[in-house]
Amino acid sequence: MQSFLPNMFYYGFPVVLLSTMDDKGRANITPITCTFTLGTNAVIALVKLNQAYENIKAVPEAVFNLPTSQMWEQVEAIAPYTAKDPVPAQKAAKYTHTDDKFALGGFTPLASEKVRPPRIAQCPIQAEAKVVNIIDRNGYVLVELEFVQVHAEDNLVMDGDKINPLNWDPLIYNFKHYYSIGEHKGLNFTIK
Repeated sequence: MQSFLPNMFYYGFPVVLLSTMDDKGRANITPITCTFTLGTNAVIALVKLNQAYENIKAVPEAVFNLPTSQMWEQVEAIAPYTAKDPVPAQKAAKYTHTDDKFALGGFTPLASEKVRPPRIAQCPIQAEAKVVNIIDRNGYVLVELEFVQVHAEDNLVMDGDKINPLNWDPLIYNFKHYYSIGEHKGLNFTIK
């Protein structure tokens, strides 16, 4: 076993296409993977250089759009773009400005029910959320949110209010590579 400290440690997170809106009503999509949820709450990390951070401050709402593993090329199509104009110097070598990630990714905006940012029609799970708190951590922020409405395709819903994990195929970001989850191994004791 080797010991080291890598410059990144993304050990496998689901991809979220976070849709946000600025104070002029312009929507943006930011692919993120630094998230966790508990009950009806979520915490995400956003780099301050991202337009999503500016949007969350201006309009403290967002939509978690969850793509399937088959959508990885659409996610990657928007990955090298930023809505920040001008592009921050730290991002200029790898990123290009765009005003419309929806068009670049082949995504269709869909009106939300309880928040202003739009949902992404192609994502089979969409969770509308309101910001509860923003914690400044120097170059990034931790954003606490509360889910206020979840939308899921019929085949993904079981027992009226749960996502069926046997039908859900999330896109996983694992050490900068895209994956699906693989075969089902079994149930946790709390479900039995």
